[in-house]
Amino acid sequence: MSETEAETTYVDNIFGRVTDQRVIYHPNRGWLTEGDEEDAPLSHIASVEFVTSRSLSNGILLIVIGVLTMIVLIGVIFILFGYCLLKGTPTIIVNTTDGKREIMKSWPWHREKAYEFAKALQGRIGPDQEVRLQYVSSVSVGTHSLSGPVLFVIVTSAFVIVFCAIVWLVMLLGLSPF
Repeated sequence: MSETEAETTYVDNIFGRVTDQRVIYHPNRGWLTEGDEEDAPLSHIASVEFVTSRSLSNGILLIVIGVLTMIVLIGVIFILFGYCLLKGTPTIIVNTTDGKREIMKSWPWHREKAYEFAKALQGRIGPDQEVRLQYVSSVSVGTHSLSGPVLFVIVTSAFVIVFCAIVWLVMLLGLSPF
């Protein structure tokens, strides 16, 4: 019997595949990116964490901007991302034995798949341990949060878009003095 035939798969989903000999996962996976594919033997995995990160202030800000920009239909995108920040992003953090910290994120509706992957991986590297669950609020794990210059640009852009939408509506209705 060859080695590939003896390999048993425990979970196979969007975060990767866990077998009895190795793990194939996607570091740097995010909301809009799939990330690279990494194939590592289980002996190279030190630990795994499952984190749900929420950002209340950024989520509320994006929803408010979305409501204000609903006139130009870009508001739907802001509302969607704001909802995702409020609901919480499932995040898996894989720590390797060589000191790397690989982070994988996905949309809030993939929470079960993320937990399933983390639980299967934890069961293979430390069968007697439970998956460490964390809920982090107002923090963005592994990415830059909206603050400082980025927040200023987003808010300024939202106000410019709203202003342009109002001017466009006024001109469309024929109320413009021009």
